[in-house]
Amino acid sequence: MKGIRLLCVLCVLTLSLPSQAQMIWKKGYVLLASGDTMNGEIKVNPKKEFDFYSRVTVKKSEEEKKSFTPAKAREFCFEGTRFVSKQVEGEGSFVKCLACGAVNLYEHQYEWQSGNNIVYKSEYFIEKNDGKEMVRVKSVHFKKIAEEYMGDNADLMKDLHDKKYDFDQMAEMVQQYNTWVKSQKG
Repeated sequence: MKGIRLLCVLCVLTLSLPSQAQMIWKKGYVLLASGDTMNGEIKVNPKKEFDFYSRVTVKKSEEEKKSFTPAKAREFCFEGTRFVSKQVEGEGSFVKCLACGAVNLYEHQYEWQSGNNIVYKSEYFIEKNDGKEMVRVKSVHFKKIAEEYMGDNADLMKDLHDKKYDFDQMAEMVQQYNTWVKSQKG
């Protein structure tokens, strides 16, 4: 009986080692809700990006590691990838900034039960950088939303009507718009 227990413990430890080994730390920062910035290394699981949407862990030293929920942190960033705290369907979540500026385009991932499997799906949101609410974007409605949010750029609107957009191209278009807005101010 002791042999079976020992075997079970060894199996559990062996199965947990690969998931621990997948974790890596990347230089970054967390901007706390208080306005303070915590520099350090952000915990990253390269095989499971979904982890970023509910919690971030930052390590200042081997002894000092802290985790933050979207209620406790405004944003975090590593390797140029930025996540900000937003309300998605009434719940706090981190959303990934695909394009940020005068208009922001965000990606939010969530879990979905499909039969016996859990799959991760993405949904996209757009907002003007004026503090108003985010609006969910579906590719079939992107042209209408783009006209509403970026209609003052005539050249961009000409391209909009000639193409069908996927979300990567939408992020590129929003970034082009943000660059154009900056050039208009300069």
